[in-house]
Amino acid sequence: MNHSTINAVSGTLYMQPTNVVNTGTLEASSGGIMELTTGFPITYTNTGGTIQALNGGIVQMDGSTFTGGTITTAGTGVIQANGDAILNSLTNNGTVLVSAAALEGTITNSGVIQVPSAAALSMNGPVTLTGSGSILMSGTSNLRTSGGTSDALTNQQLIHGYGTLYELPVTNQGQIVADSKGNTLTLAGSTTGNTSLLEASNGGTLELDSVINNAGGTIEALTSSTVVFTQNFHGSINGGTLTTAGTGLIEANNGELDGTVNIPTNAGKLNVVNALAVQGTINNTGTITILGNACITLNLPTTLTGSGKLVMNPNTCFEGLGNSFTNESTIEGSGSIGDSNPMPITNTGTILANQGSPLLIVPDASGFTNTGKLIVNPGRAMTVKNTFNNLSPAGVLTGGTYVVSGALTLQNAITTNDASITLQGAAAEISNESPSNNALGALAANAPKGVLLLQKGQALATTTGLTNAGKITVGADSSLSVGGGYTQTSGATQVDGALSVNSPMNIEKGTLLGQGAVGAGVISSGTVTVGDSATKPGKLSVSGTYTQTATGALNLAVGGMTVGTQYSQLAVSNGVSLAGTLSVKLVNGFTPAIGDTFTVVTGSAVSGTFSVVKGLSINSAEHFSVGYGANSVTLTVVSGAN
Repeated sequence: MNHSTINAVSGTLYMQPTNVVNTGTLEASSGGIMELTTGFPITYTNTGGTIQALNGGIVQMDGSTFTGGTITTAGTGVIQANGDAILNSLTNNGTVLVSAAALEGTITNSGVIQVPSAAALSMNGPVTLTGSGSILMSGTSNLRTSGGTSDALTNQQLIHGYGTLYELPVTNQGQIVADSKGNTLTLAGSTTGNTSLLEASNGGTLELDSVINNAGGTIEALTSSTVVFTQNFHGSINGGTLTTAGTGLIEANNGELDGTVNIPTNAGKLNVVNALAVQGTINNTGTITILGNACITLNLPTTLTGSGKLVMNPNTCFEGLGNSFTNESTIEGSGSIGDSNPMPITNTGTILANQGSPLLIVPDASGFTNTGKLIVNPGRAMTVKNTFNNLSPAGVLTGGTYVVSGALTLQNAITTNDASITLQGAAAEISNESPSNNALGALAANAPKGVLLLQKGQALATTTGLTNAGKITVGADSSLSVGGGYTQTSGATQVDGALSVNSPMNIEKGTLLGQGAVGAGVISSGTVTVGDSATKPGKLSVSGTYTQTATGALNLAVGGMTVGTQYSQLAVSNGVSLAGTLSVKLVNGFTPAIGDTFTVVTGSAVSGTFSVVKGLSINSAEHFSVGYGANSVTLTVVSGAN
């Protein structure tokens, strides 16, 4: 029992008692070496005591158990833990160099425990490592179990460097950091619970080859550093956040993201360099990129969600093995979603073809369902193979949005559109695969939920008549050529480009509007708005006759003296027959002067009059007067209230 000080000075002092209780100080200084036990193990009960190596001194803790108290160093002093020494429930305030040692109980480490190459630091039973210090690993060093079934580490401080945490269950409440440039720190073969930080920094690599229960935790790669998760020992991450900074990367090399219980979030740059298995819900707010010939494989039904994007490349794939896949996020690029191991596919997010190689969507017999967006960029291609649940064998397209500037190929033609279709550019086309032709060539109906938008030089021609109950827009510099008649039963047709019809255009209900050209006669029992809205003047040309019935209405806007840009004009090449309602709206704060005249309707011959005229009042001093000429209708400003 030592209550005072035993000091090894300028030589080696061997301590080989059968039992030691130290409440004083055991120390080495000035070139001295204190060797605590050689030959056989004993217990050093150090509660209330101090074991220390002062400047120039070395304390060797060999093959025994050291319980309680404080171990510390000063200056160049070093404590060496050798010969399977056991550090039990003690406080370290200095530098401990491990050759072969174990920890037990709660270790309060405010210094540095160094585990150099080929050294091993084991856990005997459940160990808690706390305090403001760190464990520094290097080379082929190991943190591991001693072989007991209860061996585990709860880490509340910094473990860093490079080496391996091998088959050691870890609960990380501190930081485990691979920060040795060009070297790898590996968590291998067991389960790690992380509620704090697993990190690669300073050019280091953190390899995760174990199950990482990451709920509440962060896995990150900083600039020039890499986190790799692999599956030699079933490397799997569930829950928490994966993130990167600068040029940092996270790489999947046969690893797994498991969102069946805890949803993992990728908020950084995640590259799939070989393969990635997924299951459950995966939240992506960063960028996941599939490289080379890699694939993402669904182990179980999977949902991809989040504001980020998944980038595919040629020869890459999403394979389902029959497990359903739901995309609520953004997938872009090329390659194959489905591949040779297809699955049921549902898209409620965005799928974008934006690379030189085609993007294929290949579901199994359950099919592909789209309630989100399919987008094909200019010069790009997307093909939906097998069963497309949105498109019936009869050609009815329901649900989803389709923005096509390149080539979208479906399995059969579209005869009824009850979805949202945008064709942008002269080269944009939706085609059916067999036989290969324009899938919209036989379009006969635009249903109430149907939207058809042609813009940026698109020219669509159909071979049949067309009935519209939804919304059809022919943008400026674009055209729609209908092979038969055109009947609108509800909804709207906006013509800012050219609409040509082989027989009169019949507006039974709804609205015809715009400032383009209608290449057909018009019979309107609905509403015709000259301009893109009731407040936007324009010039709408009709090649043929114009007949407005008693239930029809004509809307005109007046906002200046220039026809077409400041006030509306319906310009008809042949005869005009009028009835129903005329509505005039002053816009843009314009107040005309008495005597100003606006020619709002022209034709080769004008017959009939409007039975109801609205909006003639300008102010208390003036109003519009409607004039019917042989080939025009004019509005003239006259004095007095209407």
